[in-house]
Amino acid sequence: MAPPSVAPSPSAPPAETQATGAAQCEPADIKVSHGRVEGAAGSIFTTVVLSPGFACSVDLHPAFGLRDANGAILVGGAAGGSGRIDLDPELTYETNVRLANWCADDPEFPLRFELILGGGATEEVTGGSFPEEGDVPPCNGAGAGRILEAGQWEAAAP
Repeated sequence: MAPPSVAPSPSAPPAETQATGAAQCEPADIKVSHGRVEGAAGSIFTTVVLSPGFACSVDLHPAFGLRDANGAILVGGAAGGSGRIDLDPELTYETNVRLANWCADDPEFPLRFELILGGGATEEVTGGSFPEEGDVPPCNGAGAGRILEAGQWEAAAP
């Protein structure tokens, strides 16, 4: 099976690219989980699903972070673009995430995978450690640093 693409899926309904005024989502307003972890070409991939409890808004291009079992920040990905999206509580939203270029010793597991919201608030992405112990991606060039990136949020097909 091919790994998920980091680019948005063409089969999903298009995401709104401008918020219409919904309040910023807070960690308690959303649930975030990830699916199966797959690897290919020196990277590992997972799909993250966001479920809002009510109408609120988030960055269209999410940023994620990883912490080790002791809470130390291992990597914090930057948002891949600008803009906001108003979330409909009747829908779920997805993005594909890629982790690559792990040029360091294995971290202290389990890892905490988190969505970084506005103002620095975070919400844990449930679904188990991402990556799992022993599954960190290989180093593809020490000068580039660790890569943790995601595509934009897309409304999931019903």
